[in-house]
Amino acid sequence: MSEECKNQEKKIDAVMTVMNAWVYGIEKTANSFFGKPEAFYRQWIIISLRPFISKWKELGAEFKYDLEGFDAAKMYVEEVSKTGFMDINDHELSGDNENFIYTVHKCPYNDHCNLLVSEDKVEKLACLRAMAIIGAMENSKPGESKKWEYKPQFKEGGPCVIEFKKTKK
Repeated sequence: MSEECKNQEKKIDAVMTVMNAWVYGIEKTANSFFGKPEAFYRQWIIISLRPFISKWKELGAEFKYDLEGFDAAKMYVEEVSKTGFMDINDHELSGDNENFIYTVHKCPYNDHCNLLVSEDKVEKLACLRAMAIIGAMENSKPGESKKWEYKPQFKEGGPCVIEFKKTKK
């Protein structure tokens, strides 16, 4: 591996450490002040995805509208992978618009989730990968995200497996 590649990997690792720390801080704050980090995160991610989505065309991706749950999730993973922010090979989606499983093999937030679970013994963790899918659903089709619940299963080092279930029609 060239020196340039090693330096690039170090930079990426440093950025991921910062991202984990940032997400950890947000979730700890949501737990401390609100006691319901999922509700906080749902709104936060829906709003924060909008500026990212507005840049997709410049990054070689296209956000598609009027998609239901599973289709919005699939679109999000495929299109974000085109931008270079995710590697499509690290993500698996299977299921349909009633229930689906989202598996993330190399989740960059795995460290933060495991730290929160071990520190706080939280019952419901606001999984950032799940929240991104919820945000994609809502931005694609307003009201869609409110129809879905999710259940993350964390395993130190991954993969993270998130079950999505449609609870409302």
